[in-house]
Amino acid sequence: MTEELLQAYSLVTAVAGGLFFWIGFIIFGITARRYSVVFNKATYYGLMMSAPSGILIYSLLLIFRSAVFTKNPDINFWIQVFAYVFLLLSSFLCLISVLKLNKLIDELKKYRGTK
Repeated sequence: MTEELLQAYSLVTAVAGGLFFWIGFIIFGITARRYSVVFNKATYYGLMMSAPSGILIYSLLLIFRSAVFTKNPDINFWIQVFAYVFLLLSSFLCLISVLKLNKLIDELKKYRGTK
């Protein structure tokens, strides 16, 4: 395999991984929305559904970096920095949304068995 083919393969798998991660959080957000409707409590399902978008932006910026600006190392550096910032922000927002939903589920579990 040539180096370009391996690089293309790694970029496609990065985008596919980000897409599957995002779809997983969409499904998780739909479940959280159902909890919100049933129990009339805030589950922050909108944050849960939108937070992984930073992972997709990260993947797309890496593709953009490798496809467009391969000659200029300064521009490549800043695209890489912005990609990592989006990835970090996305991971923190995903963590916050999952912790908030976990707190609500723990609160609801306390009432199990009581009338």
